[in-house]
Amino acid sequence: MKLVKKLIRYWIAIASVISFLGGWVILAHSPKPVQSTPSSAAQSVALPTLPPIQAYGGSVNNNGLNFFSNNNSQSSPQPSSSVPMLRTRGS
Repeated sequence: MKLVKKLIRYWIAIASVISFLGGWVILAHSPKPVQSTPSSAAQSVALPTLPPIQAYGGSVNNNGLNFFSNNNSQSSPQPSSSVPMLRTRGS
């Protein structure tokens, strides 16, 4: 039984090394990616700019993400009435 285990382990090791080397050879001889020419690289496409996102009907301040109202002078921010408080009910 020990001999069979040793033979299987050697077989797996040799097959792994041969597969790795074979894959390396196939990768080395594969076609190379097409390189862009300098004339086509100089031609850039101008993309249009997008207007800022106004989330939840807020203004552009704070990137439009007004989750908390700053009207109160308390130390902890209070959630606004339009956004529910995030709660976890984990174990």
